[in-house]
Amino acid sequence: MTLLSAIPYNTLVVAAGVAAVGFAAGVIGCLGVLRRRALVGDAAAHATLIGVALAFLVTGRRDLPVLLLGGFVSAVASLGVLVFLRRWTRTRDDAATAIVLGVSFGLGITLISGITARGIAQSAGLEQLLLGHTAALTAGDALLLGSVSLAAVVLLLGAIKEATLVAFDAPFAAATGWPVMLIDYALVTLVAVMVVVGLPAAGAVLVTALVVIPPVAARQWTDRVSTMLVLAGLFGLVSAVVGVAVSAAVPRLATGPLVVLVAAAIFLISFFCAPTRGWLARAIRLRQVQRRWSEGRLLTAALAREESGANGPRMTDKARQEAVERGRRLRVWSDVLEFATDDAKSFLTIDLPAPEDLLEPARLQAIGAAAAAARSPENV
Repeated sequence: MTLLSAIPYNTLVVAAGVAAVGFAAGVIGCLGVLRRRALVGDAAAHATLIGVALAFLVTGRRDLPVLLLGGFVSAVASLGVLVFLRRWTRTRDDAATAIVLGVSFGLGITLISGITARGIAQSAGLEQLLLGHTAALTAGDALLLGSVSLAAVVLLLGAIKEATLVAFDAPFAAATGWPVMLIDYALVTLVAVMVVVGLPAAGAVLVTALVVIPPVAARQWTDRVSTMLVLAGLFGLVSAVVGVAVSAAVPRLATGPLVVLVAAAIFLISFFCAPTRGWLARAIRLRQVQRRWSEGRLLTAALAREESGANGPRMTDKARQEAVERGRRLRVWSDVLEFATDDAKSFLTIDLPAPEDLLEPARLQAIGAAAAAARSPENV
C-alpha cells in the first residue's frame, strides 16, 4: 500500500489545486513585490466579492469558473477605479488604495450577506469565500486552478526581462523605449489573476498573503531575480501542501488560514536564518565589523605609544605591520576623500558599516557640528 493510496482522494485533489495556486502566486508575487504593487493586489482581492455576488445573481449558478470569472471582472474594475483616483484626482496612492479596498469590500459583504440572508437557491457557501473553502473543490476545479496558474506563470516568464527592468528601473526602461505603463498594467493584471484564482484556497481576506509572503521570504535568501522566483514558488507550494495536510489531519481547521500561517512561519525562519540578509547573519557581521574597528584603534594606539618611546609591552612584528598598513590606508583614503571625491563616490557604497554602528551619538554630533562649521561661508 503506497503513501498516496493511503491519502483520501479529496485531500489529494485539494492539495494539487492549492499547491498549483501557491507556487504560481509566489512566482507572480515576486515582480509585484519588487515593483511595490502588493497593496494593489489587496485592493483587487477585496473587490472580488462584488463580482462573485453579481455573477451568482446573473447566472443563478454557484459553479466555480463562473464565480471566478465574475471575481476577475470586478478585480480589474477596481484596479481601473484605483488608476482613475491616482491619475485624475489629488488622492495619494495609499489613500486611493484604502478607498477602493474599503468600499469594494463593504459592497461585496453587503451583496453576499443579502443573498444568503434571503435564502436564494444554491447560495449556501458563498460567504465561505471570505476565508476560502477548499473542501468543496472538485477534480475539475483543481484542474482549472492549476491551468490558470500555469498560464499566468508562463506569461510572466515570457516577459520576465521587461518586467524585471520595469521593476528595478522604470525611468530607464521608459527612456529606452519600453512601454512601462503597459507592462505595469500587465503585471498588475497577473497579480489580479492570482488573487482571483487563490480565492478558494485562502479567501478574499487572506489571499493577498499568498502573493506577498513567499516572495518576501525568498528575498531574504538571494539577490538574483531568477533564484527569487524559484524560491518564492517553492515556498508557496510548501505552504499550500503543509496547510492542506494539517487541515486534513485536524478537523474543523480552515485550510486558507493554515496555508498563510505556514507561509508566515517560512518568512520568520528566513528572516532570522537566511545566510546573507537574515537577522542572525547581519548581527554577526556587525559584531565582526565592530571588533575589527576596535582592534584597529588599539593597534594604532599601540604603534603611537611605541613610536613615542614610552615604556610598556612591545608589539609583535605582525601586529606592528598591521598597524602600519592601517595607518597607510587611512592616510590614502583621507587624500581620496579630500582631493578625489568622485573616486570616493565610485567605491564607497551602502555596504559600508553605518557610522552609528561604530561611533557614539555624542561623537557623531560633534563631528557633524565640526563639518558644518568647516562648510560655513566664513570658512570657505
